[in-house]
Amino acid sequence: MAAATPTPLVTTPCKVVDSANLTISEYFGHVASKDGTCSFAVVEVRAADNAAFQTPAFAEYVICNEGIIELEHSDGEIIRVEPGQGAFLPCKLRLRWRFPGPCNYTVVCMPAFSPELAAHEESSGGTIVSAEARERLKAMHQGAGSAPTAEGSVAAAAEGGAALRATLVSPVNVVEAPGITITEHFGHVSSRDGTASLGVATVKEASEEAWQCPQFDEFVICAKGSIDFVYAAEDGAQTKVRVDAGQGIFLPKGLRVKWVWLEACRYYVLCLPAFSPNLCGREAEEGATVAKDSASMQLSSVVCQMSVGSCSTQPLFGKC
Repeated sequence: MAAATPTPLVTTPCKVVDSANLTISEYFGHVASKDGTCSFAVVEVRAADNAAFQTPAFAEYVICNEGIIELEHSDGEIIRVEPGQGAFLPCKLRLRWRFPGPCNYTVVCMPAFSPELAAHEESSGGTIVSAEARERLKAMHQGAGSAPTAEGSVAAAAEGGAALRATLVSPVNVVEAPGITITEHFGHVSSRDGTASLGVATVKEASEEAWQCPQFDEFVICAKGSIDFVYAAEDGAQTKVRVDAGQGIFLPKGLRVKWVWLEACRYYVLCLPAFSPNLCGREAEEGATVAKDSASMQLSSVVCQMSVGSCSTQPLFGKC
């Protein structure tokens, strides 16, 4: 039997937490896309506040977009994450999130977030997520069918949590072409990690990408503008799906697709495994409307190849 033709999935965000000071909009995960591989969300903090200590049984990749994030470890050490910086939080790291003021950040959890895996310590204080909001969150996950695991308990997650540390990661512009800039916060180049790449792309004007057939899954959140994705449907006919600001799209591995940006655009993109030019399956195509010229792509390929030899295919500090 022939394998099914891969098709994209458009998602709309689900506000899994929406309280006085905090809104978490999940684009991918147990609730939004019924997928436990990863969760991908945008978080808005409206006023200074703190969370309780927790010891999640998942790794977290964080990009601070606006404001300041303070990550407090069990021994009192605080790592400050400023706008434009990334922070990697290894699985089973015990810490508390603190927000000195309003803040906006993007976060990926692997595997996907669930209340059971978060191992939230109610006795440690923290006011940003109320008890009522936590109960609503649990109900959403139960309704979505996300099952708790033994790893999610505080006792299980605490094994070695005190020895782990959050790590700041500086972003790298891996593509600087006439029509597009791609800033990698995690991946082969910026963090020497082949597990996942997470970055932000800024498209300067209406343009398009060459056809490509990546050998990785892509999770995209469109923050500004609109993007058309042209792909071959199961019957072989070309099909188009549009994603507007505030929507997400999942592009499965092996999908031959062309990106068409209808205007200036900004989006976040997560690749599993991490992006590399050798895996993107980009077809040769030059033209006035193609955002990435060949010179820029050759330079990107060289930079990535120099990094791949020293990168890990495991998370920065091991896996759960």
